[in-house]
Amino acid sequence: MSPTDQERRRHKRVAFTIRAPLAVDSGSGVLLENSSTIDLSESGVRLRLRGQIVLRQFADVFLNKRPERCRVVWASSAGASNELIAGLQFIRPLPEP
Repeated sequence: MSPTDQERRRHKRVAFTIRAPLAVDSGSGVLLENSSTIDLSESGVRLRLRGQIVLRQFADVFLNKRPERCRVVWASSAGASNELIAGLQFIRPLPEP
């Protein structure tokens, strides 16, 4: 029996939906304001967004108006709506609440 995605993860994901603007390091300082979280763990976040991102690109995701430095680890199309679903890994794990 193979392990599930949750068993392979180091940190438990929690469903958590808030508006979370994303500042993308593309040289132009693009801010993707129409992004929101899907779920969150101590080590990363899954976002729904509109805009362009690149694998391994660095970005700041704004959770509660405080930027958290991340790296894009995966992205996929969310259908015909020009939306993307992306997984970002925090550079430093989030502190315990």
